[in-house]
Amino acid sequence: FYNNGCEVGMNNNPNRSSADDLHIAVIGPYSGNIGDIMTSAEPLLAIAAQEIEDSDILPGYRIHAHLADSGCSEAGGTSAAIASLIRGPQKHAILGDCCSQSCAAINDAMQLFNILQISPGCDSPSLSDRERFPYFTRMSPSDRYKVIAIYEVMKMLNVQRVSTISGPIYTEGAKSFFHELIKRDLENGTYPWTILSDASIGFGSMEDYVMVADTLKKRDSRINLMALPEFVGVPLLCQFYLRDMLPPDYVWFVAAFDNWIPNITASFAGTQGCPCTADELHTVSYGLIVSGRGPIQTTSDVHGLSGRRLSDLSEQYNRECQSFGGGQGSCNALWSGYFYDGLWHFASILHTYLVEQNHSIADLGTPSSRLALYELSLRQDYMGLTGPVRQFNSIEPTTTPPSFGDRDGLMLLRQMSGPIGNEFVEVARRTSAATTWLADLRWSPLDSTKMIPCSGGTCDLESAWIPRDRIEQCPAGSVFSVELGCVACTPGKYADTNMTECSSCGIGTFANETGQGGCTPCSPGSFNNALGAESCELCGQGFFANTSGASLCRKCDFDTYASEKGLMSCFACPAGTTTGFTGAVDVEACQCKGELWDGACVVCTGDTRFEDGQCISCSRGLICDGGKEPMLAEGFWAAADNRFSVYQCVPYEYCPGGLPGQCNGGRIGTPCADCPPGQSWQTDVCAECTPFSVVGWLVAGLAAALGIPAAYYFMNTKQTSKATTMLATSCGVGMTINMLQSIGIIGFIPFSWPPALQGLFNLMGIFTLDLQAVGFDCVSSNPVLGYVSITSALPAALTWLLVFSFLSRILPNKFRVEASKMLSTMGQFFQVSFTIYSKIALSPMMCYTHPNGKSGLLENNGIFCFESPEHTRMFIAGLCTIALLASFYSTALWATIRAPKYAAAGNASFMAATRFLLFRFRTDSWWFGTFMLPRGLCLSMSIVLAADNPYIQMILIISVILTYMLVQLITWPWKLPALNAFDAIVSSAMLMMMAILGAFAPELDDALKEQLTDFVIGIVMFLNCVVVIMLCVAAFGLVRLNTMGGSNENWLLALGAIPAPRLLSQKLLILANKLKDLEQEGTAQIMTNLSVYDLRMTKLILTAIGSEAGEPLLRITKTAHPLKPPYVVDEETKAAEESDEADEDSAEGDDAHAAEEEPSADGAASDAAVPKEAQSEFGAAHGAAIAQEFRQEAPPVEASSAVAVKKEASMRETFSGSSWERRVEWV
Repeated sequence: FYNNGCEVGMNNNPNRSSADDLHIAVIGPYSGNIGDIMTSAEPLLAIAAQEIEDSDILPGYRIHAHLADSGCSEAGGTSAAIASLIRGPQKHAILGDCCSQSCAAINDAMQLFNILQISPGCDSPSLSDRERFPYFTRMSPSDRYKVIAIYEVMKMLNVQRVSTISGPIYTEGAKSFFHELIKRDLENGTYPWTILSDASIGFGSMEDYVMVADTLKKRDSRINLMALPEFVGVPLLCQFYLRDMLPPDYVWFVAAFDNWIPNITASFAGTQGCPCTADELHTVSYGLIVSGRGPIQTTSDVHGLSGRRLSDLSEQYNRECQSFGGGQGSCNALWSGYFYDGLWHFASILHTYLVEQNHSIADLGTPSSRLALYELSLRQDYMGLTGPVRQFNSIEPTTTPPSFGDRDGLMLLRQMSGPIGNEFVEVARRTSAATTWLADLRWSPLDSTKMIPCSGGTCDLESAWIPRDRIEQCPAGSVFSVELGCVACTPGKYADTNMTECSSCGIGTFANETGQGGCTPCSPGSFNNALGAESCELCGQGFFANTSGASLCRKCDFDTYASEKGLMSCFACPAGTTTGFTGAVDVEACQCKGELWDGACVVCTGDTRFEDGQCISCSRGLICDGGKEPMLAEGFWAAADNRFSVYQCVPYEYCPGGLPGQCNGGRIGTPCADCPPGQSWQTDVCAECTPFSVVGWLVAGLAAALGIPAAYYFMNTKQTSKATTMLATSCGVGMTINMLQSIGIIGFIPFSWPPALQGLFNLMGIFTLDLQAVGFDCVSSNPVLGYVSITSALPAALTWLLVFSFLSRILPNKFRVEASKMLSTMGQFFQVSFTIYSKIALSPMMCYTHPNGKSGLLENNGIFCFESPEHTRMFIAGLCTIALLASFYSTALWATIRAPKYAAAGNASFMAATRFLLFRFRTDSWWFGTFMLPRGLCLSMSIVLAADNPYIQMILIISVILTYMLVQLITWPWKLPALNAFDAIVSSAMLMMMAILGAFAPELDDALKEQLTDFVIGIVMFLNCVVVIMLCVAAFGLVRLNTMGGSNENWLLALGAIPAPRLLSQKLLILANKLKDLEQEGTAQIMTNLSVYDLRMTKLILTAIGSEAGEPLLRITKTAHPLKPPYVVDEETKAAEESDEADEDSAEGDDAHAAEEEPSADGAASDAAVPKEAQSEFGAAHGAAIAQEFRQEAPPVEASSAVAVKKEASMRETFSGSSWERRVEWV
């Protein structure tokens, strides 16, 4: 309804009579690419003109608005501006245009007329350049400030990776300002932006669309800013759809262009350059957000210039624009409001200039008026129909280039989340003060959960689904790059999923293409030894690789060759040939690998050797590799002229192995058995004998000749049932010697001992009379002579003692040798030397088998059992020694059996002759000395019985030691408790030592392992049987109804017959009467002669009986019967007991001292003085020992100490009315 040059109609207000006319040219498009904007704006222009006419503003002036069509083009704008300025009345200002290119042309034209231009819709940032457009202001915010809203939303969503796309030249400003905001953040370090791609596609072509879409997909650009008009942006969205770049994985933002309007998807569907349907366009653009100028406001706010309510203005406009032109008008809320605000803006600044500043209308159109009006425009700040109106002159915000004349207004954010035809939903309005959210942000047309709740005015990001700006996981063969997205790995590298960077292929693998998720192993026959290889190399000649993924090729082994490259395996040499070296490259390198025999190649393999054209199994002690000259293992020896007849050396360090005929330490003989004449073995070498070596033997013989008579007198000191210090010393020394001898016997086990242990066992050889250890080689190198000398030593000693007994008759009586004591001394010699002479006697039988089948003596490897004449003589001597030992043991056994009878009969001569056998032990264990004698024999027999199986020898020795230790622990036989403890400790330590020495046992053959396994299973079964038997015994006891003891004790649980309590009570009463007759002094004498074990037992018995009888005076120990309540002891009795205990402690020391004193000169006591009970009842030898002691060594009663007198007085006071005065006279 525009008629070129027409004026906006209004009704003149009579109050403005004789007013001056102000003419304003309103230029805008009635046609062009953004449509007919002016027609929709005319109703608001008319409303504004009439409001100004009816207002108090500009009194004396009337505004006239003249309309002109720019056609939204540069030429049209220039034409409209010049026509408006030269036709009709003089124009004082221009309100226009809506298209940036037209605005630029209008501003150029009007500069000649010195008037101010205010644009209602031009939003290109280039118009803010004051040097280019010095007097240009606008009512619509420029594109750069429309971008701010998108910039803030992206930061709210934590977007860091983004791409930007611009179209025609007028869109560059929006994109440039977005880049400016990002640059400012990066320079200040306030936000980590990354620009993935920056593209400019002008007005768009298919090539441009394809290039941009491929680039964004390749770089995984998920969030994208498009500063594009709809005719460029929609075809580009179609290309995104064709590449499956769909929401919610991809999100699009469109900045600044308000012609993204409803029904846009249907409008562009199927058009040229956009081969997508409306549904496809709707799918790909779902969630797209457009930022543009704010529309007409419908709030209750009041317009800052017109004074009307904004909602009223909006309603009036909607009525008039719909009826405008006879009902054929159009309405546009996005554009029209800026014309309304622009006309009122001009009225306000003209009012200030003309009325308030008192300028005349003639001043308009001058340079000074144009500058004044520009400055006044920048000072305006009010609420307009399009939101807050405030212009600035590069003050806030600071921009590059400066934003002169720009407006800070309202921004509208719309999202494409509606149906086709009504796609856009207003989601937010943004001002510089705040952003008000109007609706939820939705990102997926299919998944309603992918949204951000914002309808409440603010966005709740805690419960929101927020689009990601990057792929969650790059596919295998690529890694994520912030700048490039998923980047394919280059050849030689790979990446599995979730890897952050490509890794070089390891050695033995390669990757010959980009984007590999893993490296390929080199195929067999090839290799590479570099990281990041793109290919593998073939193995060269003489090499092969039989596995995939080889990092290097291996040389061909012996007997093979490789005449080609890239072999998985080498070729085998012809049968019977070998290369003799590795890495052979042709068959000519294959030669006979064995021995040539009559022109044929004989090849021996494995543990065999070549001899006379045959392959013979390698015997023990040889190290064979198929050749004809095997080497000897360490510890084995063979003569140089008979290298295959192998001997085993014991100990093994005598023979170094290697070549035949070699010996260590200068030893000679077969096999390294001797030192050269005139030398003896010293630790690890044969050393020359010295004169002291022979003299030492002479001195030893002389010492023995003198020591034997001395031993007679030493061994026949006074004997009592109480242990003496002398007894402890002599027994301890004897037990120590026996221990050292046992260790020496253990050293004969043919293990491969370490040097330190071998040296220890060699040292123990002194106690086993090892001739080599005692240096007999310096006396004679004849082994038979040495052996016979050792075996003859004991008979010689006994003979010399017999001769001395005859010679002693010339001595005083007390030094004469008594026959019984001489026999005891001889028995002591036998007893001390029984262990070692058992070993000596069995030495000729300690044979082991050499690998060549011969048997050699352990102590002299050069003597072969039952072959060498030396062995025959030694064997006979050994049998004689065994006969001697057997005769002694038979005698000892007879004496042990007869001892109780002869002791009860008072046979003093018998007791004196067997003193060596009995005096060391408790009277109830008199037999233990005889039982202990065969221990050394059993140890030596262990070596004999398993000569070729050292592990069995060790087991037998352990069994012997364990058996004797168990008997010793059960009987506790030694007279002195300390000796029992010492014996137990020694046996335990030796068992521990044997367990540790098992670590040096040689490898066992399978047959022996199987036998040992069966033996262990048998032990386990035996243990189970023992458990079953014990359970049966316990069950038997329960059946007997007496599980708690008492008069019907179970003899099975007691392990023997239980004495009858009634009989014991009778005996106890007889003893009480007897003790009453003996009185205290006689009873004390009896107690004095008891052993420590008997005293302790008496103490326990008295306490037990006293506890049962309730007699506190009988209690000696602190412990009463465990099932009886403790009796009450009064203070007087307690004091008496403490006094008695103190007296007993003192008396024990005195009695022990008295027991060591010699008997009186009157000789042995009379047999008549021995109590009949002691004579009549032996009680397993105990009574016999007491009887003998009473006869020979009981001191007179008068010898009692003052302590006894004190005790007598105390007892008299305690036992009043007793017949204490009766005494027994002792001779």
